[in-house]
Amino acid sequence: MNDFNNYNITKPKNVEELFKIILEIITRLYEKYIPDEVKYRKNKQLAKMSDAEIITIQILIECLGKTQNSGYQYLQANYPNLVNYVERSRFNRLIKALFIVIKYIRQKIKRNENCEYKIVDSFPLIVNKFGRAHFGRRLREYSSYGYCASKKERYYGMKVHVITDLYGNPIEYLLTKAEVDDREALYELSETIYINTLFGDKGYVGNIDKDLKREKGIKLYALKRSNSKTPLPKAFRNLISKARRRIESTFNQLIEHFDIQRVRANSIIGLSTMLEAKFLCFNLLALIGSNTKISNILNFN
Repeated sequence: MNDFNNYNITKPKNVEELFKIILEIITRLYEKYIPDEVKYRKNKQLAKMSDAEIITIQILIECLGKTQNSGYQYLQANYPNLVNYVERSRFNRLIKALFIVIKYIRQKIKRNENCEYKIVDSFPLIVNKFGRAHFGRRLREYSSYGYCASKKERYYGMKVHVITDLYGNPIEYLLTKAEVDDREALYELSETIYINTLFGDKGYVGNIDKDLKREKGIKLYALKRSNSKTPLPKAFRNLISKARRRIESTFNQLIEHFDIQRVRANSIIGLSTMLEAKFLCFNLLALIGSNTKISNILNFN
C-alpha cells in the first residue's frame, strides 16, 4: 500500500469520476509492477483498448453490480466516451487473457497485509442445484458435494476460503472443491502470506492450531463448540465474535452487491478471473472509501 501513501483519493461524484480514479490507480500499478514482456508484447500497440482500460472497465462493471455482458452493454450505451470500446465478445476474451495481470495487481493493493491479527472464514459457490448436480457438466472437474454450516444444508460446487485483516479487508483467498476441509485450506493459505495471530469459527477447531504453531509460529484461536472440555475465556470468545462480525460483513457485501456466489462462468479461467476482479474491486473501493460501506461509496446522488 506504499503506492498510495501520498495519493489523494476522494469519493467520486459520478461514474465518470469513479472510472478516472480507478484507471489512474490501475495504470500506476500496471506500469510499476507488470513485466515488460507483458506490457510490450507483440501487436499490443494495435489494440483499441489498453490493458489498464480493459481491467478498469471490468472493475466498473463489478462496481455497478451488473453481469459482465449486461454491464458492458450498459456502459457502451450510457458512457460511450469512456474508452474506445471493442466488441463485447472480444472484451470477454481479453479480460480472461488478463487473469494473471488482474491477480498480480490485486495482490499489490492488499490492505494491512503485514498486520498482526487476521480473520479466516469461507463461503460456498453453488455451481448447480443440489438435485440436478448429477446431470451437470459445467466445472465438474473442480466441483464436489459439500456442507454449508451457516445454512445447514448440503450443496454442489466449490468453496472460497478468505483471510482478511481485522477490518474485514480481504488479503488473500483460495478456491477449492466444496468437500475440502476449512483447516486443510487454511494450511495452504498460510504458505502464501504472513500470519501471526488468526481468528476463526468452529470449523477450524482441531489439531491444526498445534500444527500451525509448531511449524509456522502461527497462533490460531477458534470458537470452540459449546460442549468443549477446554472452553476459551469469555473475554476471548467476545473478541473472536467481534472479529468474525467484520468478515461476515465483508461476505455480505461481496454476496449482496457483487453477487459473488452466483457462478455464471463455464470455465475455471472465467470463474477465476471474475473472482479476482470482484476482490480487486472490493479492495479498490475500500481504498477509496476508507472502510465505508460499498453501497455508500457508489451512491452518486
